[in-house]
Amino acid sequence: MEDKPEDGFLKACALIRSNLHIDPTAGSAEDFAAYYAQAVWLENWRLKRQAEMIAALFTPKDK
Repeated sequence: MEDKPEDGFLKACALIRSNLHIDPTAGSAEDFAAYYAQAVWLENWRLKRQAEMIAALFTPKDK
């Protein structure tokens, strides 16, 4: 499936809804930008923690 430039807004809305549980279109453009920045930060934080957890699961433990 190829990404289309016009899908960016829909993806940003989905990210905001899933991470912040709010309607991203309810506020101003400035609100949307702030919500998007927060949602991206949270997504990156979660992915980093998940990667660390997976790495820890597969790292041999020294006795």
